Amino acid sequence: MFEVFFPIAIMWLMYIGVGVLAFQFLQTREKIKVVSESPAYIWSVSFLIGAGIVTLGEFVLSLIKVPFWISLCGFGAITLYSLFLYRHTLCSPTRKPQTIFTTLFWVGTAIMMFFFFTRSMSRVTYTWDSIAFWTPKMFALWSDQTVHLEGLRNFNHPEYPLLLPLTGANAFTVVGEYNEVSAKAVIFGFSLALFLLIGNALLTQKSSKLKKVFWMVLFLSIFIVREHVAGEYVGTADIFVGTYFVAGTIALLKKHRLIALVLWLFAAWSKSEGLVFAGVTTFLLFLSYPSLRKWIVLSFAAIAVPWQLFTKLSGLGSQYFAFGSLYARPWIEYAVYSVHAFREEFRNLQKWNLVFFFFLAQSFATIKRIAQHKELRIIYAGLTVQLLSYMVIFTIAPEEQASFIAAAISRLTLHLAPTALVITAYLFSQEFHAKHQKT
Repeated sequence: MFEVFFPIAIMWLMYIGVGVLAFQFLQTREKIKVVSESPAYIWSVSFLIGAGIVTLGEFVLSLIKVPFWISLCGFGAITLYSLFLYRHTLCSPTRKPQTIFTTLFWVGTAIMMFFFFTRSMSRVTYTWDSIAFWTPKMFALWSDQTVHLEGLRNFNHPEYPLLLPLTGANAFTVVGEYNEVSAKAVIFGFSLALFLLIGNALLTQKSSKLKKVFWMVLFLSIFIVREHVAGEYVGTADIFVGTYFVAGTIALLKKHRLIALVLWLFAAWSKSEGLVFAGVTTFLLFLSYPSLRKWIVLSFAAIAVPWQLFTKLSGLGSQYFAFGSLYARPWIEYAVYSVHAFREEFRNLQKWNLVFFFFLAQSFATIKRIAQHKELRIIYAGLTVQLLSYMVIFTIAPEEQASFIAAAISRLTLHLAPTALVITAYLFSQEFHAKHQKT
């Protein structure tokens, strides 16, 4: 068990330690106080931000030939300083006393997470994406200890960002050997952050206890989420994108704009598909909050630009963009087929339960409230453009369309599902609160 829990302890603490330092920096720039937030929110957001900073920092430093292990030593020193400096922020209990309901809610969630964790550890990584490029990239990065352009070219999708591969490589570095179980154990931290964030968001909403339990059970019942957390697709990056999308959404609904921005930008560091959502929301945040424009621009330049600049200068392009082929195909039929494909995907109860039914119904029912809510307008615009970008890719990609959609659509929809559920629960809670005030 040493090869599992040792890298968990080291890497999780490092990500949280570096992340909480950034967390405190962002809240002071925005002049907000999040100390009253629950530890579940602070730990999870710190972990996600820290994971992005550590891996992105490793990538940038490796370009000047600094090995990963040296970078990790530096981030380790930062972690010790940060954990000592902000130990009260991380360890202080929630200011509100814990109720029996809250305790039982978290106990039930913890039991489910334990089952997910043990199931993910017991399964061998065997999906095509994991075997073709994610796991080999982990091994290559760990072996080389720097990012080599030629090494990236040897794998499918060399343009994909390195959050997942570097996290796995870091686990191997800490353990001192290639060990798939240790990588999966560290990666499970992202799933843990996802469930903590959603659970905390539901508990803090002004709705009935039954509804809070209902939304959490509904989320835990989503088949595709379970498969990426603890099933066939363990070790792929799509759950990372969905996690950063929903984490930023939860932060923005709490009025933590810069924290939301940074989380969304790290979705683009998780996988290329996250860049669209990150770009749209960055632009809208820039327009909506003039006082934060300097920090919005600096955050975008620091997080989104390095990898995009590297891929462009290195000629690492995506295989999915082939605009020239549009002239040689019935592209209108292709576009219509893409729309129908997502319509059928959203209706697939075996994959998504009733998440998208509730989301669409509640969105139409509260469209006036959404139009008047600045943060919701930003989130909905990001989701809409993100969905349209997937339809465009399905239309212009050179692959045979039907098989391409069949292979990719569930993974792309996973990017949207957690955010759709959280928004739906939020809108329901707003309606509940409004009715309660009237009575």
